[in-house]
Amino acid sequence: MVEPNVWKHSGLYPILDLDFCKKKNLNFFELPKLWLEYPDLVPWIQIRAKNVSSEELNSLVKTLLDKYPSIPWILNDYWKEAIRFDCFGAHVGKEDYESLNNEEKISLRESKLFLGTSSHTVEEVETLDSSLWNYTGLGPIFPTENKEDAKSALGLENLGKLTQTASVPVTLIGGIQVPHLDSILEQGSFLLSSISMVCLEEEFRAAAEKIRTRKR
Repeated sequence: MVEPNVWKHSGLYPILDLDFCKKKNLNFFELPKLWLEYPDLVPWIQIRAKNVSSEELNSLVKTLLDKYPSIPWILNDYWKEAIRFDCFGAHVGKEDYESLNNEEKISLRESKLFLGTSSHTVEEVETLDSSLWNYTGLGPIFPTENKEDAKSALGLENLGKLTQTASVPVTLIGGIQVPHLDSILEQGSFLLSSISMVCLEEEFRAAAEKIRTRKR
């Protein structure tokens, strides 16, 4: 995989979502093989497993880390487990972070995790603490069905200025599909995060080819 701390150009940030894989009858543990074919586009991968027992989560994470030791894994929500398993990073929602007590916030800040959080407006992005967060996921850019409590879609307005004003690197997320890519990439070089577009092989390869074509 590409060294994460030098990632500064357009790419794809896959979310390996357990519920989506079950819904689409996809092999959760085999999907990363597809993304490993594109080291020039995929810097890291997120594990997203909502509403699972601690035993199931432990099994999922351990299996993935053992099977794909070269992948920088980012664990969604479960930052304490990310520390315990020595994951590359963790993604912690803005509201979830704010609900932590002071001791937990200190523990997270002092961890060696590559930390991402969520932003729902351009203003939130511009005021993030860059001493804590390594990136933020901004969205939803378009309407999405993969998050029950999704906020209103932001659209593409004001995305262009983020490359100059954002305090941390910005990943776009939410309803991003192949037909949207040209209009998104015209706004700047963003890492694009997705569930459906990256977990479905045909969609992922089409997205990868479109990004590579724009880079040439």
